[in-house]
Amino acid sequence: MGRRPGSWDPPTWGGPWKRLLLAASVLGSCLQPAPAQTPVSIVLTPPSPALGGGVSLAPQPTPQNFVSCSWYRSAITDDKNLILSYYPLTPPVQQNGSAHTRRETAGPGCVLHIAGLTLSDNGSYTVKIEIPTATIPVPSITVVLPVYEKLAKPTVTASKTQVPENGTLTLTCNTSPSADTVLWLQNGSYIAPNKRLGLSPDNRTLTVQNFTWGDAGTYQCEVRNPVSTERSEPNTVTLAYGPESARIDPPGPVNLTLGSHFTLTCVADSVPAPSYSWFLNGNKLPQTGSSLTFDLTTLNLGMYKCQADNPVTGLTANAEIEVLEKLAKPMVTPNQNQVPENGTLTLTCNTSPSADTVLWLQNGSSIAPNKQLGLSPDNRTLTVQNFTWGDTGTYQCEVRNPVSTERSEPSTVTLASSPADSGGGLSPGAIAGIVIGSLAAAALLGGLGYVLLRKTGGRGRRWQQTHLG
Repeated sequence: MGRRPGSWDPPTWGGPWKRLLLAASVLGSCLQPAPAQTPVSIVLTPPSPALGGGVSLAPQPTPQNFVSCSWYRSAITDDKNLILSYYPLTPPVQQNGSAHTRRETAGPGCVLHIAGLTLSDNGSYTVKIEIPTATIPVPSITVVLPVYEKLAKPTVTASKTQVPENGTLTLTCNTSPSADTVLWLQNGSYIAPNKRLGLSPDNRTLTVQNFTWGDAGTYQCEVRNPVSTERSEPNTVTLAYGPESARIDPPGPVNLTLGSHFTLTCVADSVPAPSYSWFLNGNKLPQTGSSLTFDLTTLNLGMYKCQADNPVTGLTANAEIEVLEKLAKPMVTPNQNQVPENGTLTLTCNTSPSADTVLWLQNGSSIAPNKQLGLSPDNRTLTVQNFTWGDTGTYQCEVRNPVSTERSEPSTVTLASSPADSGGGLSPGAIAGIVIGSLAAAALLGGLGYVLLRKTGGRGRRWQQTHLG
């Protein structure tokens, strides 16, 4: 087929056309743009974002020649998770998506800025970048954003603040879940777990077994995360012990006069402080507390006991003291001060019921009961029967208890005259005296006559014959 008139024939390959095409090819290859840099990671600034602060998510290396980038609040790049799309125009354009919270902005290099971080911002973030000149599609890049809470001061809770020896103590560190490190201190020094010190898997619970004196002191926990470090206030734990013994002050026995206002104090070495109970002669008293105050009467004499109880150790200690009356001077009361011969004398020793010993004295000497002298069962009454001259004199009683001895003033008892003496007659004693006196006078006269006879000779005999007949 022949060529139509006026048609264009391509130049033959060779000559100047060949050289022109080769030059254009070389020039075209020189003008081809360099391959775009493809991001491979996302860098967080700061690396440990804090609650309430801000953070920047920057693809690295910085993408070149991109026409758009989109950020998603998820590892999945779908519309419901889209935060925004950024276009590097002049001026730049930002189109917000359904996951935008009004706190996100984009900037040069496809950097995402988030302000006012909340704990809900924790999670995965993905960027998708469009670079037309890339030889291969740019893959999406995902990063996990942690938001750290600035920790508040923790507190330590102890299962008990007073632990009995060989008991178990449990301590809990109360802190935020965002604390990723928990350490324990005793008396200001860090401690590590051992056979007796156990830690829970999250280190928030410390258990001390077989508690001893060395475990007493202050305990603290220290919590950390990348943005803060806080330490609790010290929590003091003591070793509970005792009471091994108790005592009552003042020591006994105690001697008091009736009506005295007095206080007994019970002392027991114990942690925690024990509770106290009081007993009198085995009967529990309503009073509690370490001190017991009372006014002494005959109703509250006797043996006092205090009982100290430790509610933690379960130990109990007791102490006893005897409270006695300091005896007053007794008084002897006779039923009569003048007793007729062969009459009956009754003497009463008036003293306190707390006198546990009563003795009797006559004319300063102790006397014992016999057929004539009788004592009542409590020795407070002395009876003298068939009263005679030998029973006259002074009588006293002496009273004793463990804290005092007192003797009465003397009480004088005499022998009374018989009724005949009071009417003008003579008593048998008086008659006997007269007879004895008469005999003595007769003997005296006889002796005198004999002496005169010897001196006068015959005249004396005649006088004797005349006068004595």
